[in-house]
Amino acid sequence: MTDTPAAASPHCDDPHDHTGHDHPPTGADLVRDLVKGLSIQALLIPLLGVVLLVAILPFAPLSPLPLLLGFALGGAQLISLVATSLFVARTRKQLAVNPGLLAVRSVVDEVLRVAAVLVAVLLWPADISSELGVWVGAGCALVWLFLATAQTVTTRQRIARPGDWSKEAISTLLSQRVGARSTVIMRLLDVAGTVMFQVGATILVIFSPVLVIGTAVLSIGTGLSTLVLQRRAPAERSRSPWAYAPFALGLLTLVLASLGLIAF
Repeated sequence: MTDTPAAASPHCDDPHDHTGHDHPPTGADLVRDLVKGLSIQALLIPLLGVVLLVAILPFAPLSPLPLLLGFALGGAQLISLVATSLFVARTRKQLAVNPGLLAVRSVVDEVLRVAAVLVAVLLWPADISSELGVWVGAGCALVWLFLATAQTVTTRQRIARPGDWSKEAISTLLSQRVGARSTVIMRLLDVAGTVMFQVGATILVIFSPVLVIGTAVLSIGTGLSTLVLQRRAPAERSRSPWAYAPFALGLLTLVLASLGLIAF
């Protein structure tokens, strides 16, 4: 990338920025748009959690404690993710894009899901199993929503604060011609896909633990789509059908679970 004043110092105003003129975004433009977009995203993600809680109220079991079990499931999955990341960091970074390691982590997550739903059925035998699945899945999804919100707030703060990390991030986005809008929208779609998958997969598994095979396949498919995107240039990712795979697979999982709820 050519070393221009806008790229080197993204927080400086562009003296040639005239409203209404069609010109490539400067570093200052991108910082402003990202901070605005991430601020909106930091509000929309928790709102998604509120919508989720309202949506599952008709399926409320006799006790709200299955939601806490869902928190435990989400926490266990998060620990699995952190452990995998530490293993990759201490061994070979190339493993981060290894499909085999991705498959192992997906299988572990689904085994944890089966364990959680079995515990729910044992602890609350008087409740309808499908309702337990909804609330355990929702609790798990809320953990990932909390993580996504924290990541968004942290990223916004680091982008807004002048520093080496911010300059490098903005310079990379400028050189790859990645816009703030596409970055925020794709992140929101990924988060929505995660929520739908966590709820849908837990419902499917509580119908029959054998369905964990299907949920594991869907989970692996989501991870593989991410690996495929990483091999593409950042500017091409939002235009690739693979970018929408996590959302599509999450939606598919939730639709299958909803059909199960209607049938049973």
